[in-house]
Amino acid sequence: MTDGRHWPIGIIAATTFIVCACAATIYIALLQPVQEDADMMQSYQELNNNANDIIVAGIMFNRKYQLTYTGEAVSEEGSTLSYTLVDTKGKAVNNAKFEVILTRPILEGFEITLAEPKIENGNYIFEDVKVNKKGRWNILTKVSVGNDFRHMNLKSDTMDKGVYEYGFDKPMRNAGANN
Repeated sequence: MTDGRHWPIGIIAATTFIVCACAATIYIALLQPVQEDADMMQSYQELNNNANDIIVAGIMFNRKYQLTYTGEAVSEEGSTLSYTLVDTKGKAVNNAKFEVILTRPILEGFEITLAEPKIENGNYIFEDVKVNKKGRWNILTKVSVGNDFRHMNLKSDTMDKGVYEYGFDKPMRNAGANN
């Protein structure tokens, strides 16, 4: 190997290794199913097409109302998810429509839809909400009052008592929802 043939052999071996590593990466990626992201209760394509409208609607909603998550973290034993909705004068709003979906991030088939909250003086309460699997959960909420609407996306974990809001206006996707 002193005649200079070791360089071409090394280059061919390295190239072969890189091609095999790329093929293995592609093969493993193809084994993983594609999961749709359902943030803001819309498909990625719908969310991409309507992002500006959703942001503007949220800003307009926030000018008229104050929405606060006052509930607990999700739990397998059962927890209470609750929201407080008041107008800018502090008066309770009792005629809002709440759509709430609990879903696992990245995994499909674990969606839990909540309906008919108990309404008490601007507090919208979903009692005894149980999740069927440990780990992280997204609490996706759409609140509508007439033509005004706002989304509130929350992250919760069965092993963490904190609940965190994320979304378009939360650049780090970890702002505290209970603050």
